[in-house]
This record gives sequence, structure tokens and C-alpha cells, in this order.
Amino acid sequence: MAKSSFKCRVQLALACGLAAVFSSAALAQQMVVGDQGIIADLPIYIALDKGYFKQQGIDVTIQRIGSGAAATLPLSTNQVQVVGGSVSAALFNAFARDWPVRIVMGRTRDEQGFSSDTLIMRGDLNDGKNELVSLKGRKIAINAPASSLEYMLGRMLKSVDLTLKDVEVVYMPWPSMGAAMESKAIDAGIVVEPFVALYGAQKTAYVFRRASQELSKPSLESSVVLFNKDWMDRNPKQALGFTVAYIKGLRDYYEAMKRGPNRKAVVDIGLKYTTLKDPALYDQIEWSYMDPNADIPREGLRDQQSWYRTMGSDVSNVDLEKMLDQNILDQAQGILGRVSAE
Repeated sequence: MAKSSFKCRVQLALACGLAAVFSSAALAQQMVVGDQGIIADLPIYIALDKGYFKQQGIDVTIQRIGSGAAATLPLSTNQVQVVGGSVSAALFNAFARDWPVRIVMGRTRDEQGFSSDTLIMRGDLNDGKNELVSLKGRKIAINAPASSLEYMLGRMLKSVDLTLKDVEVVYMPWPSMGAAMESKAIDAGIVVEPFVALYGAQKTAYVFRRASQELSKPSLESSVVLFNKDWMDRNPKQALGFTVAYIKGLRDYYEAMKRGPNRKAVVDIGLKYTTLKDPALYDQIEWSYMDPNADIPREGLRDQQSWYRTMGSDVSNVDLEKMLDQNILDQAQGILGRVSAE
């Protein structure tokens, strides 16, 4: 009888334990986050790998997308709740069409020492002077029209009284630019890391200008974090929880970006989740700057919007404040506190 009673108590304890596990899993709120497998997504991967999302009661599923542009439809239809998106004329135009999305956090930008966006030049054209005025008449490749990288080139040229009309702009993906330089089909190109490091190692091209060398006040704002508005409005606690977890991952990234003691651990996470699988490259590239408070870069966004209109792009004069949702970020910063960005 005693043995039977003990066995029943054990079975009951196991049953209760399993029920608690399944109950906890059921209570975890599920959401889908779009990613591209790039360094800019590291705050998400860090938060996932270190359990920051789970601490907020969120079960995050990562869905690989080809680009920020490819996420426009799934983000607008709430198939994906959060994604990092590039700043471009298309972004502003989407908001002008009542896109049910909001910019909630800043993501990547270019600062001294942390500047991924780079103008590279064919090695045989290196005259040792590297003056911007020497770009006149050159054939320069960019990955997409009316993009932040075209804006970058435009602002660089403007600093020496040139415009995009003074160069020949062609469009091609970054992986194709190396071969185009080797065949002398193009003279220069604007790429991001790790292509800067890779083409440099191959002696195909050299760094002509980092974005941070020419663009300041405002700096080049490359991308932002976008939330589906309907999901955010219906699930404010989940949206806040995601933001808190993301910023915790972002601050780990920031410390590693500054070559802090956690750098190897963050690189290991990058090797696990991103398409950059060579550990040596993490020390050869310039990591993109990310603000540890995820502040929304209003000045940089306004400058790009104005530039696209000036250059003739069909960009609506949408009110920037209507594109943003500052409330969730303010709440997350209130929970975590602000940190000093050195």
C-alpha cells in the first residue's frame, strides 16, 4: 500500500510538472520577425540566443527574407510583425499610401570607425590623392536607385559642387561589382561590409571614402526597425516586451562593436545565425554603428526625404511624425534606462 501511494504521488508530481511546462509554453506569445542573415540583425539574434525574448514571455520565430523591400507585403498584412528596413524613397512612399506600419526604433547608421557603407574604387585608378572631384565622369555602381546609398553618393558629390549628373550611375547587386571592376566595366561602386573587406583582400578595389568621412550632421541613416501597426495596437504588452528584449540585445551588440569583453561571444552568435561564417572577417570589417538607446534618427530621415524630392524622385511629403511611434520606445527606455553613447 505504501509503495502504491508513493508511486501515485510521483506520478501526480510528474503530471503537475508537465502541465506547468505546457501551460508556460502556451502562455508564451508567438510572433514572427523577418531577418536577412546580416550583421544588422545581430541584436535580434543576440536576444534570441541569450533568452531575452523568452524573459519577456515571447516566442519569436525568425523568417528569412531576401531584403527589406521583400518584407513590404508580409509586414503590411501582419504575416511578419517586425523587420529591419532600409531607408529609401520607397519607404517614404509606402507611408504616403497609409502603410499600416510604424518606425519604432533606429537601426544602423555610419559614424567614424563604424561605417559599413563605403565607396570603393578600382585598384588601378588609385592616384594616391583620392579627391572627390576626381569622381567626375566616372562610372559608379549602386545596388538600387533612390536608395540611401545613392543619397550617400549625392551628398559626397555635392560637397565638391558636383551632382549625380556629373557621373554615370549604373545599378547592380554588390556581389557583381567585383567582377565588373576586374573587367573595367565600372570604375567604382558603393558597397557594404563584408564586400569592402573582401574586394580589398582580393586587390580588386580599395576604400575611396567611408560614408562617415563625408556625411555628418546628419550622419547616413541606413535602416530602421519597423513594426506592423495593427499588431502593435492590439498587442501593446507584446510589442513593449519585444522592444525591451531587442534593446538588451542591441546593447550587447554595442559593447561588442566597441571591442568590449563580450566581443567573442557576440561573434559566435553571428557565426551561428548570419551568413558571415568566416570568424576572421569580423575583425576585418567595420561594424555598422547602432545607437544603444535605439533612438529614432529624425534629422537623418528628414534630410533623406528632402534629398529624394530635390533629385526628382516621386517622394511624397508625408509627415515624418506620422511614420513613427515614439511611445513604445519611450516605455522601453523607461524600463531599461538610457545609457551613454560614447
